[in-house]
Amino acid sequence: MAEFLVLALLPVVFGIALGHLTGGRLVEVAGRFRALWLLWLACAVQALQMRALLPVVFAIGLAWLVVNLRAWPSSLRWAGFVALTGATCNGIAIALNGRMPYSRAAAELVGVPPGAATSKNAPADSDTRLLFLGDVIPVPALHKIVSVGDVLIALGVVLLLALAMQPVKSRKEVMG
Repeated sequence: MAEFLVLALLPVVFGIALGHLTGGRLVEVAGRFRALWLLWLACAVQALQMRALLPVVFAIGLAWLVVNLRAWPSSLRWAGFVALTGATCNGIAIALNGRMPYSRAAAELVGVPPGAATSKNAPADSDTRLLFLGDVIPVPALHKIVSVGDVLIALGVVLLLALAMQPVKSRKEVMG
């Protein structure tokens, strides 16, 4: 559970830090993101760590993007697309394998017992499909293995926050 919180909070912290470093202010986010309660709900459901609820998490996240995409400028849409691409990669790996497969070699590098399985993860074997979309990136400091999809989701979150923190230019400024 602690690793989940770290992985969920790090992109938020980095996004806010990047936003501040580029002249943004956190107060700007309030006007850019609608229905934030959907994200909190998705995080709460994800924290339950139950495989049967993963489609619910994906559906809630997608609903939040749909609610927001039309109102966002292209830079925020692009960042949302990065996060959505990551979620899609994870969804494909899970759908094809029943659970998120993980690399036994990566597990060994982070100290996870190589044959350990959970309700959401299983070690890769000869029947595993598209392992490169699975958990193959070791993060030794967290004793965790992440996927390319996880990295894209994190990058999308960082970019969404940093970009959403930038001040909205008035029409007068934009028009010249």
